[in-house]
Amino acid sequence: MKIIRSSAIILLLVLLFGCMKKTEVGDFNSDKWIADRQACSGDRAEMVQDILEIKENLLGLYQKSIIKVLGKPEGEELYERSQTYWWYYIDPALDCENAIEKPRKLTVRFTALGIANEIDIQ
Repeated sequence: MKIIRSSAIILLLVLLFGCMKKTEVGDFNSDKWIADRQACSGDRAEMVQDILEIKENLLGLYQKSIIKVLGKPEGEELYERSQTYWWYYIDPALDCENAIEKPRKLTVRFTALGIANEIDIQ
């Protein structure tokens, strides 16, 4: 009985951790992106091409994995059917000293299960 229980637990753990997607997205400086909160220092504007290059790797990641790569979002909006939109400023936000009127944003749309299924720059 103990062998069956132990085997079931091991199988469950293998399935659980084996199905998780890694957060390795390629050659992207997450620390630099995260440090430029609300894009006030202008580093994010220089990283737009880097984001476009890893865009496909970000799709399919869960919210916790996106936070590991891009940090906590600067804004969040809940839409119908429990879809969530997160955004990150690319150009200096209104709270910055060097703010611009309509800053570009990186938007990430998540399904109801918290999986990134759309990434866009607006």
